[in-house]
Amino acid sequence: VKTTMKAAIMGKPGEIHLEERPVPEPDWGETLIKVKYIGICGSDVHLLHGKNSSAVYPLLPGHEFVGEVVEAKGEGSERLAVGDLVAAQEVISCGVCEACAKGEDNVCKNLKIIGIHTDGGFAEYVKVKTRKVFVLPKDIDLKVAVLIEPFAVAVHDVRRSELKVGETAFVAGGGPIGLLIGIAARLAGARKVVVSEVMESRLALAAELGFDTVNPTLESFDEDVRKLGGGRGFDVSFETAGVQQSMDACIEHTKNTGRVIILATPTVLPVLDTGKVFMKELSLLGVRVNAQYSFMGSVDIVTGGMIDEQLKLLISNEYTLDEIEEAFHEAETNKNAFKIIVKVS
Repeated sequence: VKTTMKAAIMGKPGEIHLEERPVPEPDWGETLIKVKYIGICGSDVHLLHGKNSSAVYPLLPGHEFVGEVVEAKGEGSERLAVGDLVAAQEVISCGVCEACAKGEDNVCKNLKIIGIHTDGGFAEYVKVKTRKVFVLPKDIDLKVAVLIEPFAVAVHDVRRSELKVGETAFVAGGGPIGLLIGIAARLAGARKVVVSEVMESRLALAAELGFDTVNPTLESFDEDVRKLGGGRGFDVSFETAGVQQSMDACIEHTKNTGRVIILATPTVLPVLDTGKVFMKELSLLGVRVNAQYSFMGSVDIVTGGMIDEQLKLLISNEYTLDEIEEAFHEAETNKNAFKIIVKVS
């Protein structure tokens, strides 16, 4: 095994570069993974711009990765073999607080995230807790499997919404998570999914995925949403954009006693019309990253192959680790780029 590896380091906000780092040494209960593919998440771009208050620089980012097992030590290692293809949940939880005891590891009292609080996957190797590692089929397309983590977020959000077969869903924001929520909602039995988005390229992608689309910049927006909701409003709305207009739209267009799921991190805190919330008896629900049970669900769905073609549509470009600066540059400047993935090995 090599002793050093290439790693992409954010030395300070606004700067990312490659440097040689020691290959991490797994401790008891940890697995060393050789990274194959990794996706660039919107939160990685936020990290690059110093917009995460809990991040300490320099840091090694990246949490949407798949790879192969190099070494597993101690507890849990008996279920892994060298060379196994794996995905790993990015949530590092303590396992002993009340949230963890209830299986809610995503809101662990001592929550840490790989790629923010510990070294992440924009490197040739990454180490993770073995209990967060899931084995993938040998023949899986790793370019699809790299979307397991973001899809786990969508699975978690849809599960938390308690969406039922035959219900309708409104998704405010057609970015990667928004469209993945649409896919998950349809799998959960939504008979109609409407995606609201301002960017034409994303509207086109949403339409290609078979969703009804609306553009909030049009004067007819509210009327358009009403029509698509059959005049009755939507059973569930997902606020993924983090802006005032999308929050307003979710409150306005969710039917009486419906559910509004809030998952965006707003740059400006939105004003909430609590009058409408109680008049319509809406349920507001916050969701955070993904619980391990949801990650497991994402692994099962993605490895089952049922949404392969849909996931492939989301990948807009592929870079190598050597091109990490260009990859991040495109992720933050090319508004038409959707999901950018990096081939590491």
